[in-house]
Amino acid sequence: MDEEIIKRASPASANLHIKTTPPCFIYRLPAETLEAIFIHCASNYHGEDTGYPTLAAPGWVNVSYVSSHWRNVALNCAVLWTYLFVTSRPWTEELLARSRQAPLKVKAYLHSQDTKLRAVCFVEQVMNHLERIQELHLRFSTSNLNYPLLSKLSSRAPCLQSLVVVSLVDRYGGWYPASVLLGGDTPALRTVELTNCPVPWHSLKLTGLTTLRLNSLSPLFQQNVAEFLTTLSCMQDLTHLYLEDALASASGFLSSAAFHTSRKINLPHLSHLLITAPLSTITALLSCVNIPLTTRINLNLNRSTEPHSSTFDDYTPFCSLLAQRLHTLSGPTIRRLIIVFMPNWEAARVTFAASERDFSVSRDPTHPLRIYIPFDRSTTTGDRGRIISHICCPVPLSNIQSICILNPQAPAAFWTHVLGHLRGLRCIELHQGNMPDLAAVLSLVPHDFTESHDVRADGGPNHIIAPALEELKLLSMSFSAMLTQRDHVYSVKVIDVQSLCDALATRKGPQGQLTMTHCTERNSEGKMETFDMVGWWEGGRFQVVDKHDSVRKFFGRMV
Repeated sequence: MDEEIIKRASPASANLHIKTTPPCFIYRLPAETLEAIFIHCASNYHGEDTGYPTLAAPGWVNVSYVSSHWRNVALNCAVLWTYLFVTSRPWTEELLARSRQAPLKVKAYLHSQDTKLRAVCFVEQVMNHLERIQELHLRFSTSNLNYPLLSKLSSRAPCLQSLVVVSLVDRYGGWYPASVLLGGDTPALRTVELTNCPVPWHSLKLTGLTTLRLNSLSPLFQQNVAEFLTTLSCMQDLTHLYLEDALASASGFLSSAAFHTSRKINLPHLSHLLITAPLSTITALLSCVNIPLTTRINLNLNRSTEPHSSTFDDYTPFCSLLAQRLHTLSGPTIRRLIIVFMPNWEAARVTFAASERDFSVSRDPTHPLRIYIPFDRSTTTGDRGRIISHICCPVPLSNIQSICILNPQAPAAFWTHVLGHLRGLRCIELHQGNMPDLAAVLSLVPHDFTESHDVRADGGPNHIIAPALEELKLLSMSFSAMLTQRDHVYSVKVIDVQSLCDALATRKGPQGQLTMTHCTERNSEGKMETFDMVGWWEGGRFQVVDKHDSVRKFFGRMV
């Protein structure tokens, strides 16, 4: 019986040694498919690469060692080896050889801690192939490295599409020996990003540029506004423009004949604009450039480089430009106004947002319009309030549904002006700080607009503030403290809870709701209490729906 079983099993056992598992389908993919996969892996690595020297080759290089088929595909794909990485001299030579004549992508971080200077040797090696480089991204941490290498950017670069140079050293030091960068021959250039970079960037061929980012340029290579406008006029395809401490004050240009006779520059494709510059420079640029209504604008006024302190009159041309743009954007584009006051009124940020629920305070220009305004210590208290209110609402904005204010330390004149220009306002949100006295502003007793000068009394002496108000939200507001006049800070009377409720009781319609969350007040014993409260007003009366201690409710939920 056992012998018979062995005879029957012998052919099957023999086949086990003869037959092998067929290779996985991925090893038999067509060359075109494998090339696309390999290039995708290399491109992803290159996009996330920091440019630091590596002790080992990136993982995507191993595709050439998996199988003979994969190796043949990889070695025959010149584009795959154009994603250069910082490595040893022999490996760099091998990468350059495998890439043949395909355009190169170079990214390197050169820092003083690189004791073997591998990154420096790598950059010097690939600079000999500058005419083949398509993307050149360099990051320096010391001037001992950047100036010798930047001096090599003198020959032609006809394939260059992206030039990014970031220097982490003092922008006021060093020099660039050549007057023309890359021979002035960069017809394919689309992106230029320079930070603390001492090079004559404006000598590049910029007619096809789509992205220009200039940050903290050395004064030696800063253009004045008139020169920059001439350079900008050739960039008709520009979509992203970021200027951060890249231009000097334009106070002289604004008063010159050249400004009044200059022709406007059209940038029809611009989608994002960010400017950090003196008030005069921003005013000059906005006056001389036509941009689409869809452009996201982020303006950061720089107070440190103006020849004199800015007064309210200096802001008048700027506010006039804002009024023109906001009047054109009177459609549904802007739905929410966000104002962030810095402590002691040192600065303010005003955001015109498209979403009614947005409370973003990031610096990214993701909104229709955002403005940052710092103040000199010499700017008077009255001018600060007038400047902010006129920047917030240079014209009546009927489409804004809600306003959110952080640290609302402003006097009644500010509220009368701002809220008076928001005729469609339905929601007011106040976050953090002392609760200002809004009793006179929010009550339906008619008020004279002229209590703050230079205010448009569009509604006449009987102008009603926020007639459509439906909701008042207060978060972490104090009803107990009082602001004092110190260092040009407003002395504002702080309202108590009962006075606020009495003011809202005068509003006969529409029905509205008051919500207080984590607000504070002083009890009969003089101690501070944190409370939440919900109430509503309608038909000339106010009713408290719920009021309780925030701390007790919090611990009650925990139990």
